[in-house]
Amino acid sequence: MNYITQILFFFGAIGVFNSFIVAIYILVNKAYSNLNNRLFGLFLMVLSLRVLKSLFYAFSTEEPIWFLQFGPSFFLLIGPILFCYTISVIKPNSLWVKYWKYHILFWFSIVILLMIFIPFKEYNKLNKTIILPIINSQWLIFILLSGIFIKFNYKNLNHISIQIKWLLILIFVVLIIWTSYAFINFDYFVSGSIIFSIQFYAFFIFFLVKKKIASKIFERAKLKNTKESSEKCKLLVSQLNLIMTNEKLFTEPDLKLSKVAKTLDISAHELSKLINDNMGKNFTDFINEYRIKEAKQLIQNNSLYTIEAIGNQSGFNSKSAFYKAFKKFTNITPAKYKSQL
Repeated sequence: MNYITQILFFFGAIGVFNSFIVAIYILVNKAYSNLNNRLFGLFLMVLSLRVLKSLFYAFSTEEPIWFLQFGPSFFLLIGPILFCYTISVIKPNSLWVKYWKYHILFWFSIVILLMIFIPFKEYNKLNKTIILPIINSQWLIFILLSGIFIKFNYKNLNHISIQIKWLLILIFVVLIIWTSYAFINFDYFVSGSIIFSIQFYAFFIFFLVKKKIASKIFERAKLKNTKESSEKCKLLVSQLNLIMTNEKLFTEPDLKLSKVAKTLDISAHELSKLINDNMGKNFTDFINEYRIKEAKQLIQNNSLYTIEAIGNQSGFNSKSAFYKAFKKFTNITPAKYKSQL
């Protein structure tokens, strides 16, 4: 290496090395044992390995080292892990998050099959000209899916606006990295690692300065086994149910998470997490359960009321929303429930 290439290698490698250390730290630190933190650490580690591989490839002048002989197949994991991370932040109780391991295992199986049947050393040209473009396309598809998922869920996620902004920025940054590798010639792969290093240190310095924002995005896990935290959660859940029963806040059609949180003197994010962790449901389902319970009582006690009127009194702002929620929680329509009585 000459002077300039040594400097380029240094700037490219230093960011990759430190990002890999950060990824390992997130994965092994018990304070970040929340699933979304673990998925982010896994994503950062795989992305760091991808950048490191391109860096070695750019400066490889002799027989490729063993790390390069794996080929591009493990790049297949980057997009799916990013997608799982996005969903774990937005909808932590969704089925996709529940079975995320199977999703990653599926792609990992494909990686193993590619390494076995189309090894990079024997099929060098095939991997570069066909396999790699396919992998880059798969990566792009998952980047776009992550963005689309955020778009379709954005209106219902005001209580986690900071996390949404973070996800949007992250997806944009990953898209820049993808572009640098999808369109730059193999001989100039070092530019991708330099871009990655600049982005990594920009984020790293920002989170060091803005520690409050960092703590909200990478929320530390609370020890649920401690008696104090357990008792506090039970008390809050009890207060929440009491407020719902006595004040019937659920009858407000436009009831917001922030208003309920205010009555408990906690933040909207804390309330959302309380419901998710202790009841296994999101805020909408929690409120709708109370509404359906109220609707069933109204149907039993007020046979002269129309179904639509009962839905309105229970807190639903439309007939279709009432029917949909009622069938979800009872497996029958309100009309059928009324006729059975």
